Amino acid sequence: MTQKISEDQNAAPSQADIDTWRILKKALKTALSDRGFNIEAEEASLVTRFMLEQIETSGLRVVPAKPTTEMQQAIKQALDQGKRKSVAWVEPRTKQRWRYQAAIDAAPNWRRGYLLDQGADGGQPTA
Repeated sequence: MTQKISEDQNAAPSQADIDTWRILKKALKTALSDRGFNIEAEEASLVTRFMLEQIETSGLRVVPAKPTTEMQQAIKQALDQGKRKSVAWVEPRTKQRWRYQAAIDAAPNWRRGYLLDQGADGGQPTA
């Protein structure tokens, strides 16, 4: 998991990362509030981060239902000569897998949003 964190820190952060993190945190805080559990913003961040780490541990990723512009651009560029293996012919299924992976890699990342949000709030990120 530490390799994934270092990759995320090297990627360029965007407003979409922060927005994704804040949407997820607000959704969890609202769900808990609806059920009578009122928690502070810092505690909501920790619970949300734990929940998302558990989701990723199971091999899943949280991505937008509608692809962002960056995701669509990554899909278009996934099969560019410099981005793929040097094979002349590739099965359509393999091409689709490369496109799908490129879209997931280009999706807004909650980890970058978490780190940026912690920095904006004056808190110390503990990633």
